[in-house]
Amino acid sequence: MAATPLASAQEKSTPSKSTPVLADTSAAPLSAPAVETAALLRLRHWKSSFKNLGVSSPLTLRGMESEGSFSVGVRRDELVEFARLRVTFTLSPSLLPALSHLKVLLNDELLQTVVLNKDQLGVPQMVDLEIDPRYFTDYNRFRFQFIGHYTMECETPSHTSLWASVSNESTLVLSLRQLPQRDDLALLPAPFFDPRDNQPLQLAFVYPKQPSMAVLKASGSVASWMGMLADYRGNHFSVFEDQLPQRHAVVFATNDQRPAFLHDLPPITQPTLTMLAHPTVPGAKLLLVLGKDAAQLQMAADALALGKAALSGSSMTVTALKYPPPTRPYDAPRWLTSERPVHLAELVQNASALQVRGAALNDTVNIATRMAPDLFTWNAKGVPLDLKYRHTPGSDADPGTLNVSINNQFIQSYPLASRGMQPSGKNKVLLPLFDDSNVQARSNLQIPAFMLGGDNQLQFSFEIPPNDMGHCRSTQPSERVATIDPQSTIDLTGFHHYLAMPNLAAYANSGFPFTRVPDLAQTSVILPNQPTIADIQVFLTAISRMSASTGYPGTRFQLLTAAQIKQAGDTDILLVAQGDRDGLLAQWQQHLPALVAAGSRSVASLERTMGSFIQLFQLESEIQLSSSGGRTTLTGDGPLAAIVGFESPVQKGRSVVALTASDSAAMALVSSGLSDSGKIQLLRGDLGLLRGDAIESFRIHPVYYVGDLPWWQWLWFHLHSHPLLLALLGIGAGLLVTFIVYGALRAMAARRLRGDHG
Repeated sequence: MAATPLASAQEKSTPSKSTPVLADTSAAPLSAPAVETAALLRLRHWKSSFKNLGVSSPLTLRGMESEGSFSVGVRRDELVEFARLRVTFTLSPSLLPALSHLKVLLNDELLQTVVLNKDQLGVPQMVDLEIDPRYFTDYNRFRFQFIGHYTMECETPSHTSLWASVSNESTLVLSLRQLPQRDDLALLPAPFFDPRDNQPLQLAFVYPKQPSMAVLKASGSVASWMGMLADYRGNHFSVFEDQLPQRHAVVFATNDQRPAFLHDLPPITQPTLTMLAHPTVPGAKLLLVLGKDAAQLQMAADALALGKAALSGSSMTVTALKYPPPTRPYDAPRWLTSERPVHLAELVQNASALQVRGAALNDTVNIATRMAPDLFTWNAKGVPLDLKYRHTPGSDADPGTLNVSINNQFIQSYPLASRGMQPSGKNKVLLPLFDDSNVQARSNLQIPAFMLGGDNQLQFSFEIPPNDMGHCRSTQPSERVATIDPQSTIDLTGFHHYLAMPNLAAYANSGFPFTRVPDLAQTSVILPNQPTIADIQVFLTAISRMSASTGYPGTRFQLLTAAQIKQAGDTDILLVAQGDRDGLLAQWQQHLPALVAAGSRSVASLERTMGSFIQLFQLESEIQLSSSGGRTTLTGDGPLAAIVGFESPVQKGRSVVALTASDSAAMALVSSGLSDSGKIQLLRGDLGLLRGDAIESFRIHPVYYVGDLPWWQWLWFHLHSHPLLLALLGIGAGLLVTFIVYGALRAMAARRLRGDHG
């Protein structure tokens, strides 16, 4: 996107007419020196397990010298004052304690060397390490390096007795001092979102009392921007009406609709973005998104979300905004395009992510590969992966292997070549332009299509053992390097887009069908006529998760109330309906697999569904079969949420995803479920029921299809599941051909007979 708007930025060093003045009835605003002094005294305590920091399984260290690591970021507005690492680990009982140890390092600085007595080997141990805060930077890497010996004489570097295990239940505790930050828009998205922080985004949105749809629409644009930035982290939006939270917040206001604490704000004449200090919370910041009216407010929000303004200073007015052209279907920046082969270098931040190194390699290169969930892979052999890789050669006895997997499902293994051997099978040397100590190979791999989803992890595991130097030879093992060539490609060209709907798995993992167009131009969001705080939170979470999938801010959706449903027209509909207060879902009940209303639940009557429904949610209340037949209504007062998919009653071929719940508490289950990667993977079919930590999915109604196929492929796909009909059509086609041939032969015979008589 080209940054071509005209915008004026001015930094205010002294109050003026255009400087917002916050009115606070609970306490007098702090002066600037007082705010800075208080900010220096503010302290936050933080504790996390290694598991929550991305270490999905215990760090297993094998061999004479091996290591494992994880990373921790520190926000730019915080300073580490105290740090303690509590490490739970186990060392092999076969080790020599005088020679074996575990080194703990932070940013390549040695923190401590852990040595145990003989009687402590083989059993879990715990050690607390206090860390000098000066070792911490913005991005920090903890490393655990294992040095192991099992004999005083001849050793095999890869002996099975050489191992150590660091538990991912180990913890890191930090005390973080809040630092004062200047009021400068150039710092955005900090402090509201900091890319150094790998925790879920926690952000408060502040509205005037009973905000209009226009105000909510503008906040949805900002939420999509925040969701795009948060990406895998997830997010949680807190909503406040007419009051300030005790932390960072984004405030939305127009001249006619503004929170009470902004009543002294001079009238706004142009779209404005302003950052200023929170009046009562030291160190906290407020981002004001302001406009004279709804149109100006939307422009200010869009300028922020689209990154179309060069932000600087404490306040900025947007005098003009050139919107980018509408996005094309399947043009999401984070999705693999199907218009050309994609180089693996495009899927990582830098080439070093494709490389592993060590004395003995037993490491994996992980590459995130997001793709459209409606790729038609039926009857396809697979997705072509033109894989090229290089590695230092292993020993002739065991040169090692490269194992290729996707989403932890094994696909294929390739033997690696040693120095004196050429690669075998499909592997071949490509170019002799590299040093002779490196071997380059290539493979044309087909990834099985059934293993692919919307969000995938390609995994390339190199397993190269160290050289066996022979009996009693103490030569230092050389470092090995292996890399996936950045010019390797994955090719989705030739795949059409066609999918059976409703498909909650596609929505949960990729936001489909709404994310088909990344800017959400073909999406309508329907809120209740009188939305509650819980409704707004679900709306913000849903919009932000779509942009997290596409990597593009969704600003072109239309936001409507239940009374305006006819305006949805030819769009896909995201419906937020707590308790179905407006009766919209009740009108569509014949299309729904389930209807959750306040005090009752109505489900299409399928034996398995009803049995699981009652058992899962422990309903002991009255069960009634409705007069319409095929539906069952249950009454009860327990909180229940449901994510429902069905074909749009407004426009055939369009889809509706309804986020529903019995009450406000249950609506929170929807927000948390959409942000929980573990829960979201359990959603599929056309009905997902949520209560507490329990989620169960069902397929109740028949499917319909969205997308396009060539006519012959469409015909074959839909006939393959009806073998009798296919056989009858084959017989009919055979008879038709027979009659045509017979008729042609008869005509030829008749002409020949006429010629003979003539």
